[in-house]
Amino acid sequence: MMKKMVDAKYVGLIVLAVFSGSMLVYTWLSLYDRFDPSVMFYAALLILSFSLMLVKR
Repeated sequence: MMKKMVDAKYVGLIVLAVFSGSMLVYTWLSLYDRFDPSVMFYAALLILSFSLMLVKR
């Protein structure tokens, strides 16, 4: 039997982690009007990879 990459119950938690981390970075960057979309993308990618790494353990 093939195991799923991520269980369905963790998908919501991963989405929440990516959203909250991205919004936190957006808030920090927008405090001084220094918003950069590439920083938001890399922050979301980093949070997603950490979330998946923790879930796969």
